[in-house]
Amino acid sequence: MKKNQILLITIVCIATFIFVYSPHFHYQFPLHIDELHHITESIKLGKGEYTGGPWGYELGFHVVLLMISGIINLVLSYKYLPAIWAVLSSLTLFYVVHKKTKNFKIALFAMIFFASIKSNVNMSGLWFFTPLSFAIPFIFLYVYFFTEGIEKQNKKSILISLVIMAILLFVHPLSFLFAIPFLVIYALINIKYLKKEYKFFSLFLIIPLVGFLFFIYTSKVQLSNAISLLASILQFGTEFGVIEYTNSFLNIYSIIGYLTAIAGILVIYLSKKQKKFSAYMLWPATLLISIFIYRIIGLSYFSPHQRNIYYFAISLPILSAIGLFYILSLVKKIRINNLFKKTIYFTLLIIVLFFTFSSYFDIPKVVDIYHVLDNDDYQALLFLSNLPKSRVMAHPLLSAAIYPISGHEPVATVYFYEKSVIQSERGDFAFFGDKKQLTSYASRNELYAFFSLKDCIAKRQIFNMHKFKYILSKEKIDCGWDLIYQENNYIYQTY
Repeated sequence: MKKNQILLITIVCIATFIFVYSPHFHYQFPLHIDELHHITESIKLGKGEYTGGPWGYELGFHVVLLMISGIINLVLSYKYLPAIWAVLSSLTLFYVVHKKTKNFKIALFAMIFFASIKSNVNMSGLWFFTPLSFAIPFIFLYVYFFTEGIEKQNKKSILISLVIMAILLFVHPLSFLFAIPFLVIYALINIKYLKKEYKFFSLFLIIPLVGFLFFIYTSKVQLSNAISLLASILQFGTEFGVIEYTNSFLNIYSIIGYLTAIAGILVIYLSKKQKKFSAYMLWPATLLISIFIYRIIGLSYFSPHQRNIYYFAISLPILSAIGLFYILSLVKKIRINNLFKKTIYFTLLIIVLFFTFSSYFDIPKVVDIYHVLDNDDYQALLFLSNLPKSRVMAHPLLSAAIYPISGHEPVATVYFYEKSVIQSERGDFAFFGDKKQLTSYASRNELYAFFSLKDCIAKRQIFNMHKFKYILSKEKIDCGWDLIYQENNYIYQTY
């Protein structure tokens, strides 16, 4: 590779890092409750307290975080992980596209369009380091090696894809399950090779078998109930996310990105390279069908609607890159003065780049990022970390940070541990902690009521139900509990 090519790749990588890191310019903590949840699970894994729960199939990701935590402070350093991983994902995409097209510019353009994919708290995305974002480079790789292996009848490539798929079963199974429709269709297009090597391809039965056994282990269900339970789990309705929001396609990708992707598809058809790129056109096509089915009947299969939109988006950069390259190639073919031609070429390129990123930070308010804690909260939790471990009553959103920072257990936290849906103050839907603690919850959550009620008798009734030792509050509470900390937050000891 030439020095100027390495320089261009480096510039794109730096720009990608800056764009993905940008939400942290003025915020030093994890951005999403998902991130705090995964930090919590990795800490519990290290302490031997890991239960897995309904999200046990992400064990592999928690193992990765546990290893990282041996090097850095996860809570304070987590802000760097999304940007670092986005760069690695971008380089992986470059490798795949360059291998597929043998064209440096197309591969470089794919990196640029990949960096332009937007994030929000509903769809997730590159701004957050989660199992979904962690799986992205592996998705690029297993799709490439599987399709390349079948196209060139190369068993080694197919085995590599099989290994990557198997790894994802323990990290983020959805990042394999969503691809089943288009990979099956692609395999059927090449059915002659599959029939010829049916013994070899029977190895792929290992994936559902291992996945099924791992599901039984993590969910702790009996074999007789496992199939029906698994079938129901793989059918996703409107209850999957904390926030149910119908994302526009422009919430995830730019107009210019879509236009160049359409141009890319046209180029592939006109150049009669449909077979070579068939998987990369089936990928967005099958997801579009799934998205539209969901919007009609409210059900999505194999992967949730929110994730399908994101998987759809990461399929587009290669098509957009092909489209942009050939649009620019048309400019080169114009018979005009060479200087004028170059001026048109670079002007068009700058315009495309500008409109590709011009709406990057335009996020609907309901799915915009939120800050779980600030520095005052962090200092208060550090103070708690030096006290005997017990249970802490705090606002449910802040409660997500209690265990990762202080080691205390929150009375309840958002989203991950219970299937009772409760309306929060900001309009989101959230799930809260231990089922035994929540049997009396009605339309309004008692945790929010604890901080909004001025009546000390009502507060003590809630205390009697949940028996928490500490209270972490933004406002002073004069109900007879011992005030042990007051630095922009108040911490009370109840007994």
